[in-house]
Amino acid sequence: MIAGPVVRGDGIGKTYGCPTANLALRRTQVPFHSGVYAAHATLNREVYKAALVIQEKPWKIEVHLLDYEGSDFYGQQLSVDPVQKISEIEKYDSEEELKVKIKADL
Repeated sequence: MIAGPVVRGDGIGKTYGCPTANLALRRTQVPFHSGVYAAHATLNREVYKAALVIQEKPWKIEVHLLDYEGSDFYGQQLSVDPVQKISEIEKYDSEEELKVKIKADL
């Protein structure tokens, strides 16, 4: 399990219809390799199904809560428990290809 405070990111996930919570964690705090994972995330003692993205270059941790409909939770602690690796991080030639990939992973 990994946990950390939610910080502001670039807001790109929202443009793909997949808003993410960015976690402020150093690489040494994350015992998992880069990739997309099915996960469970805990926010305010509630557990949500989630997609976890661990990216090496540039380093970032992003979490999309699949069934969350509340307001922003910047500054709050989010715990994430990866369940299974779904796919690798890949580069795409177009936004449309990336949107298809995100939808497939979710």
